[in-house]
Amino acid sequence: MRILFIAYYYPPLQGPGVTRAVNLVKYLRRAGHDVSVLTQSYVGDRTADRELLRVHDPGFNCRRRGWRRLAWFCRRGWVEILNRSGIYASIFGAWKSRVLAREDKILEIARPEAILATYPPVETLQIAMRLAKKSTRPLIADFRDGLLFEAIESKRLRRFACVRKAYSEIERQTATAAAALVTVSGPLSDYFRRTYKHARVITVANGFDPDESAMPLPEVALEPGCLHIVHSGRFALSDAGCSIAPLVQAVHALLAVRPELARTLRLHFLGELSRREKRILAGLARRGVARFHGQVSRAQALAYQRRAGVLLLVTAADRTSVATTKLFEYLQARRPVLALTGPTAAAAIVAGTRSGWVASPRSAPEIEETLERLIDDPDRDSRVDLSAAAVQDFSFAAGLGPLHDVLRALPEGGD
Repeated sequence: MRILFIAYYYPPLQGPGVTRAVNLVKYLRRAGHDVSVLTQSYVGDRTADRELLRVHDPGFNCRRRGWRRLAWFCRRGWVEILNRSGIYASIFGAWKSRVLAREDKILEIARPEAILATYPPVETLQIAMRLAKKSTRPLIADFRDGLLFEAIESKRLRRFACVRKAYSEIERQTATAAAALVTVSGPLSDYFRRTYKHARVITVANGFDPDESAMPLPEVALEPGCLHIVHSGRFALSDAGCSIAPLVQAVHALLAVRPELARTLRLHFLGELSRREKRILAGLARRGVARFHGQVSRAQALAYQRRAGVLLLVTAADRTSVATTKLFEYLQARRPVLALTGPTAAAAIVAGTRSGWVASPRSAPEIEETLERLIDDPDRDSRVDLSAAAVQDFSFAAGLGPLHDVLRALPEGGD
């Protein structure tokens, strides 16, 4: 089947959303589907390659460097003014407009038999609905985060009534127009079934890419005799409700009682941190406990994960549907996981696989107690299941079965 896949977050961008998009395309193609990807570009339109159609984003939303930062800042300011005035606007609106201005050419090149779009941003859903209607092809909408349910954009929704109204209408229209809705977790799927009585809602968890198990990885130098706790990715920059403050409070409290741990405890942060997070961690960094590695290659991130003593997961406390790509990468690394999460899908997976320990992300005392228990337990690896069999059902390839069923059920056709 010829599928037009619409995803803003796609290489060379990096992050969990990019990983999901890449895996969807990879394993759909491996299953025999002819997939054309429609995504962003920051260096002009590039539509000569049918497999990868790029449309320029004049907002430079993920490449805000040099003069591009000024362009982004001005556009963001204008969007802010409009939203405060009660007029809905989005920083991704310019990209959407450029895509829709080229809709005939895109459909001519891709000749889709089905259209699959992944949110966020919301513009991918709007583009997909327009192209599906124009081409009379079925639409499949993929939600890797909630639009209204446990919304990833909760702060913006709280601030602006016009955004809440627009998103409510976009979600309703998408649920009405889509032949199938795909989500990353059971709670999010349950929300769509309950709210829209949709007949076809499926769950395709993020999962890990089994091909990466054989990927050659670089050497990483870690101090011997230390407990190395590794986190890869972002915190509040990905989810505003995700806070590391209780974790930092817990570590400071532990060091106040046992200052000798400053010589043997290492927290490694791979990825982009906000200025606030760097300030919070500054004291631990000065003592050599916190180590900032910045953005690293995927191979380096995987290498650190597989060398870690413990892998750190931190989620927003109130998003039950959260089960990020990072968690599944951790499962593939087959190292113990410390999950600072509430009663979430992620907590259920950690418990079900016996891959680690769960503590509340809001409770510094609970985190401190758990950390101390891990530090003092030389047999901690034996208390979890690190076998390949324990996590094999969480590979991305294994989880795609429901989507394949949906695609097989779609009517065939198209020129």
